[in-house]
Amino acid sequence: MAAMKLRKHRYALFIVGVFVAALYLIANGGWIFAKAELAQVLVERSWRSSHGGERHLPWPWADTWPVARLQLAAKDIDLYVLSGAQGNSLAFGPGHDSGSVLPGSKGFSVIGGHRDTHFTFLQQLALDDEMWVSNIN
Repeated sequence: MAAMKLRKHRYALFIVGVFVAALYLIANGGWIFAKAELAQVLVERSWRSSHGGERHLPWPWADTWPVARLQLAAKDIDLYVLSGAQGNSLAFGPGHDSGSVLPGSKGFSVIGGHRDTHFTFLQQLALDDEMWVSNIN
C-alpha cells in the first residue's frame, strides 16, 4: 500500500514537472516574439527623431540604432533596419551588415534578419512584390 502511494506521488511530481517545463518553454518562446515587436516600436520612435544621419538610440543601453526602413506594402510590412548584423542587433530587428554600403548609397547593401521573427514574410514573397528601402538622410 505504501509503495503504491509512493508511485502515485512520484507520478504526480513528474506530471507537475513536465507541466512547469512546458510553461517555461512556451513563455520563453513568447518572450522572443514580444521582445522583437516591442523593440520595433522603440526603434520607430528613434527613427522619427533622427535626421541627417544622427544616431538616436532606441533605449539608453542600446548598442545599435536605426539606419534604414524596409517597407513592403503588399504584405503590410514596415520594419526598421538596425546598425550591425550581429546577434545583439538581430534580436531586435533586421540588421545592416557594416561591411556593405548603407541603403541609398552607391553599391550593394546587405540586410539580414531572422526568418522566424521579422523576416517570416519572405516565405510568401512573390516576384512582383515591390520592397522599398529608405535611409535616414
